[in-house]
Amino acid sequence: MKTAQSFESADDDAPTGVFVRPSANLWDAQDVARYLKVSRSWVYQRAEAGQLPCVRVGGLLRFRPDSVRAIASEDATRPKRAPRASGAPKNR
Repeated sequence: MKTAQSFESADDDAPTGVFVRPSANLWDAQDVARYLKVSRSWVYQRAEAGQLPCVRVGGLLRFRPDSVRAIASEDATRPKRAPRASGAPKNR
């Protein structure tokens, strides 16, 4: 019986810590949500809006780990918006 550790390569950053074969190196929405620390519905919303690159496999959404990592590092380098003070006037 083969164990998970006997596969040819592993995705060290995989949120599930599972060893995978290179051909099966796609994440599902739950993996992406764990990696980005967001909800699964957030992942689906961004994917459907075209803000999170994905691949359709049948009716399922799958994500390339490199694309997800690029989005995460891109978001990490963006300056955060300061919250608006409650007494500040709103532009209308």
